[in-house]
Amino acid sequence: MEIVTSVGGKLADYVFAAAGDQLVYLFQYNDNIQKLKKRVEKLRDSRDMVQKKIESAERNGEIIFDIVQKWLAEVDDVSAKAEKFLEDEGKANTRCPIEWCIQRCRFSKEAKKQTSTIFHQLQDLGKFESVSYPAPPSGIILSSQVINSSTFKSRNSIKKEVVKALIDDKNVSKIGICGMGGIGKTTLVKEIGYHVKEAKEYDVVAMAVVSQTPNIMNIQGEIAEMLGLNFPPTHSKLARAGSLWERIRKEKRVLIILDDVWEIITLDEIGIPFGNDHRGCKILITSRSKDVCNGMECQKIYTVETLSKQESWELFSKIAGSIVENYDIHPIAREVNTKCGGLPLAIVIIARALNGKNKHMWSNAAQQLKISTPLSIPELEKNVISSLELSFNYLENETKSLFLFCSLFPEDYKISVEDLVRYWAGLKWFGDTYEAIEVVRNRVHAIVSTITSSFLLIEEGERYVKMHDVIHNFAIAIAHRHKFMVNATLGHRDKFEDFTCISLMTNYLGELPNELEYPNLQALLLHESLVVPSTFFEKMNNLKVLNWGQTYIETLPNSFSFLTNLRTLDVSASKLVDLSVIGRLCKLEILSLSNSRLVKEIPSSFSQLTHLRLLDLNKMNLELIPRGVISSLPKLEELYVNHFVKWESESGSNANLVELEALSQLTRLHVFIPNNLEFSPKFLPFQKLSNFILVIGDCPFTFFESHSDKYLSDSRNMKISKTNISMIYDKLRDLVKRTESLILENIVNLESISHDLVEEVFNDLKYLYIARCDKIRFLFNTLEWTPNSTFHNLEELCILDMHNLVALEILFTPSIAKLLVKLRKLDVFFCSRTQEIITDERGEKEAPLESIVFPSLEELYLSKLRKLTCFSSGPYTIEFPNLEFFKIFECRKMKTFGSRKPVTPKLKEVFFEGTGRWNGDLNTTLEEFFNEQENKVARELA
Repeated sequence: MEIVTSVGGKLADYVFAAAGDQLVYLFQYNDNIQKLKKRVEKLRDSRDMVQKKIESAERNGEIIFDIVQKWLAEVDDVSAKAEKFLEDEGKANTRCPIEWCIQRCRFSKEAKKQTSTIFHQLQDLGKFESVSYPAPPSGIILSSQVINSSTFKSRNSIKKEVVKALIDDKNVSKIGICGMGGIGKTTLVKEIGYHVKEAKEYDVVAMAVVSQTPNIMNIQGEIAEMLGLNFPPTHSKLARAGSLWERIRKEKRVLIILDDVWEIITLDEIGIPFGNDHRGCKILITSRSKDVCNGMECQKIYTVETLSKQESWELFSKIAGSIVENYDIHPIAREVNTKCGGLPLAIVIIARALNGKNKHMWSNAAQQLKISTPLSIPELEKNVISSLELSFNYLENETKSLFLFCSLFPEDYKISVEDLVRYWAGLKWFGDTYEAIEVVRNRVHAIVSTITSSFLLIEEGERYVKMHDVIHNFAIAIAHRHKFMVNATLGHRDKFEDFTCISLMTNYLGELPNELEYPNLQALLLHESLVVPSTFFEKMNNLKVLNWGQTYIETLPNSFSFLTNLRTLDVSASKLVDLSVIGRLCKLEILSLSNSRLVKEIPSSFSQLTHLRLLDLNKMNLELIPRGVISSLPKLEELYVNHFVKWESESGSNANLVELEALSQLTRLHVFIPNNLEFSPKFLPFQKLSNFILVIGDCPFTFFESHSDKYLSDSRNMKISKTNISMIYDKLRDLVKRTESLILENIVNLESISHDLVEEVFNDLKYLYIARCDKIRFLFNTLEWTPNSTFHNLEELCILDMHNLVALEILFTPSIAKLLVKLRKLDVFFCSRTQEIITDERGEKEAPLESIVFPSLEELYLSKLRKLTCFSSGPYTIEFPNLEFFKIFECRKMKTFGSRKPVTPKLKEVFFEGTGRWNGDLNTTLEEFFNEQENKVARELA
């Protein structure tokens, strides 16, 4: 009986407890439903926030975490169930009191359950530090062009066949790709070369442009450059061929691309082994002629045809934009595209010209394309001419003139933008009002940028442009309409009254006629080997610009003195010896004699050139610049005299640097200053200099010349060697602080950059090169100086001591390292006392760091650092998010990279003394290598 009573009691407890729970759900019904609604709304807002973050990340090319995608899917499911539940709850209705209670209890319970589920979803959201991560690097970008062979079936099929032949067909050593100019042959072979190199099917890919008038030595030079081969300057064509032959034979698999071949050329003459001489060397040729490919004995020849109508339209509409789908423009756009003849070059140019234009301009374009004269270019090229002419007509007048001026240079000629600046300043085609040369330079660069953006010129680095051969043909064809003459055929009594610009750069006449009359001629470009009669210039009174660079003559003709209106004279790299007649050209404003190494003396008559604004005497072996000549040129804005070393004191007959004080308009100066020269207290009015290269010491300009592409692109450069750094800083403080490239070499009293140079900041410094400074102990001594934003623009740093004398112990402290946000390249060589690259300096007042990040560093090279034990032993993580190249050479005491595992997401290989290896992470890779080296030494000693 007691047992029954006990069981009955417990059962009653359970029943009452269950009934109590149900009553709680009943009483909390409204609260639970409201809580659920609020949670659903909060979840919806949170989901929207995450979705916006995802969209933003995707716009930035980032990859969304899988867990975030999964969370979204779960949230969508939970939200849908909750909203369905709330909808059902709202519709529920019963009149039975008991059923009403049961129903409300069930809804209340379910609401509480779903509220809990949503709560956990919101908790999971809080665990997301980010919704995305950066996409893996895409590798080297081949080109920014919109044309890509993979986009078009016609190109992609050829690309696949050529790649297959290059990889699999052992009987094929030469492949030809032919087609008309502008069809995309060059783009295609570049992509093929890129593909086989990236796929590691070929060890080396080298490319050279042959052109219509092939120059074997130029071809050899282009191939050698891509192979890392340097020819001695005295080597003949035959000797270069032998060297190139042997260099190519050292590569197991090498692809040589010869672009734009117009006639049969002998590969042996260039120095390219193939066939039985080198089975691993294959040659890929492009030409406008199938006969040339056959003559070159190509085993396989592929013809690149024009784009199909569909491919043409896809390319055209992509560039022209969505406007082509407008009902009133679509038929006109189709008509214009048809007139482009399926030629990719023409399509790109014309579509870009019409991008964003209104219907009237589209209609006008279509009409012009119908009536444009096809000139003498056969077959499809007549459509190219009309297309290019339309693009040309959209240019502003001064832009047209500059474009046509570029046609005066030979095919495939690398046109110096700086030369264009100097010719333009002389022509004054911007107007007769005075404009500083720097203003003209900026305008010319802006116009060149406009032309290259329209694909009518091709950029060749930062300082040169080229014309595509089809565009060059087009420009020549229309030049005469605009008073330009290219490749003039001259008779003995010819008279060209209308022409303003004439080029004889590609004329091989040998000797010019005696009597020529050009009453309106303003610019003349001569071939280097032309023989000019003494009376040639007598009837060119209006000539303003003359380019006679690389001329073989030693004395200018007597008729030169008739050029009384000449403003720009370029006789650079000439064999001239006697310059005296130039002093009579009283209106001359720009004179370039650079690289004319036979000139030993500047004539005193140059003091009469009082209108001179630019004087270029760079790379000359001058012995004498007469005292007073420089100071007689008050309008001089730019002076380039980097190899002149005979500056004298006030009592000598040669030029004195103090003469520069008379040049109040000077804004550009390239000069060598000997280290034995005493600086006067008022030395040089340098405040106005916006561009300078100052070499102070005992070695004029050799460093800047060998690194010209890197350093001369910057506007403010200084090299200081074998002199008193304190004195230099006292006299040239303003320039030192504004320098972008600074080289310090053999400075005996330099202890640290911070101690001896930095009183304020180096805001503009990009490149810092320190070599053989025996007394340096600290690069930046933070005990004496508190860093702020100094060096925040530094991109490259090289520390070098070829003689193992440098006492440098500390390179960076953490406080300095964290400032180097733009540092891309770091080289440290031959620093015998350096133990770590980053070291905590005793007494430095900095809070402990968790990590040090070099966000921009791409290249790191440590060589012959005898005491280096690691990069840093500090208690922080070193992060290199962009490091791709790391080389270590003869750092025998180095055992690991750092105390913590460095972060190097892009690094896939470390080079040790020529051998590359990788073992998952940087520390493991280094430790494995150095342990192997240690064991190897132990075995050798055993």
